[in-house]
Amino acid sequence: MGSAASTDAKKELEGKSVEEIAAALKELPAADLAKVKEALNAGAGPCPGPVNCSAVKVVAKDYKGLMAQPAEPKFKGALAQIFVRSQPYGGSDKSNNGHRYDSIPFANGMITAGMSCQLIHYTHEEHDKFFEVCKSFNFIIVRCNPGQIKADGGDQQKFDDGMRTMRKAGIQ
Repeated sequence: MGSAASTDAKKELEGKSVEEIAAALKELPAADLAKVKEALNAGAGPCPGPVNCSAVKVVAKDYKGLMAQPAEPKFKGALAQIFVRSQPYGGSDKSNNGHRYDSIPFANGMITAGMSCQLIHYTHEEHDKFFEVCKSFNFIIVRCNPGQIKADGGDQQKFDDGMRTMRKAGIQ
């Protein structure tokens, strides 16, 4: 969409009620509605994607390079990371944005395959909240280097037990 088209769209929405916008969206063809959903997901802010992750602290500085999450994902996924607060950048495996170097490419691979993949960070202070959020995913990719949970003050066994509980619940 060029700048003229986006300006026109903005003018069409200004001053409209939620009901008027909802009615207009109902009239859109399915393909166009999917584009609107994708655009909204792209600007969703912290931990963008279909699962509400607002219960857990956002550790990452940004999500630059992360593709837009699919509007209707085949599966809802998460990539779990740990940020060691006492180490530069959160650990030797992290970039300056707080993610592992390979996290965004991993997530983009899932997104390209039609799945969502949200980047979340585990903090031991929010252990229960973290695993409550995890219950909303179909799969979790764990990318926590050995020793980093303990280095951040957490309990590796407690984390592993939480992941085993997810597995028993059918979350791969």
